[in-house]
Amino acid sequence: MTEDRRGTFRRNAFTFGSLLLADGEVNCLVWDATDTGAQIEMEDDQPVPDRFPLRLTAGGDPRPATVAWRRSRRIGIAFEG
Repeated sequence: MTEDRRGTFRRNAFTFGSLLLADGEVNCLVWDATDTGAQIEMEDDQPVPDRFPLRLTAGGDPRPATVAWRRSRRIGIAFEG
């Protein structure tokens, strides 16, 4: 059994979000989320910076995020603040 290091309940989101990058908004799939972070998946090999604002839902307020880990197209992020 693997250790759950999140320290907070993770809820399945399975929705579309977006990263607000310098060259525009880029869509992503939000697999799951907590109050402190989320797991997202990019549609293709879109370069993703280490820090960016993330909008979890269409029309939602963006939250500043930092990359915690990367595995292929999936990225774990931690919300700042």
